[in-house]
Amino acid sequence: MDFRISSKGFDFTNAMKNYLEKRLEKIDRFLENNVHIDIKFEKDAINYIGKMIVRYLGKDIVVSESDPDIYVVIDKLSDSFEKKLKREKDYVRPRHKANYKGLGETFVDEMPEVEELNEKIVAVKRVNMMITSVDEAIDQMEIMNHEFFVFRNMETNEINMLLKGKDGKLVLYEFEE
Repeated sequence: MDFRISSKGFDFTNAMKNYLEKRLEKIDRFLENNVHIDIKFEKDAINYIGKMIVRYLGKDIVVSESDPDIYVVIDKLSDSFEKKLKREKDYVRPRHKANYKGLGETFVDEMPEVEELNEKIVAVKRVNMMITSVDEAIDQMEIMNHEFFVFRNMETNEINMLLKGKDGKLVLYEFEE
């Protein structure tokens, strides 16, 4: 596991960094070595605000916590991050062994050979279908800043698509077979 810490509005001391590393050891057992975590801390008038971001199982997982004590923020962040990682790990289950990817792998961004498939299709990209709730799909779509998002709805087990209209409102498409 690799992580980067940034702070704004206060100095992040070595003692704080050591405490954070100690708390992240607990999370390390869920992640592979090639996972990168961005950790950001801010100080406003009263509270410290902590935010952890990681790309895991094809999703950006974001956790944010605040408290007047920085050490409490670190504790809350690590606990809520661990819970969210466990939940994501439980949600994503391979449907077929041939489609199974390692935990650290995400979307496959490889372009095919340069040959064109036909006049209109110039490339094929394969991505893992996420199994998620509608609310989490909306969050994921906003994090990735995409105009649409296709996923398998975990409540109905059907393929759904979220589409952002020109007015910024979202439309949910539920496909029938």
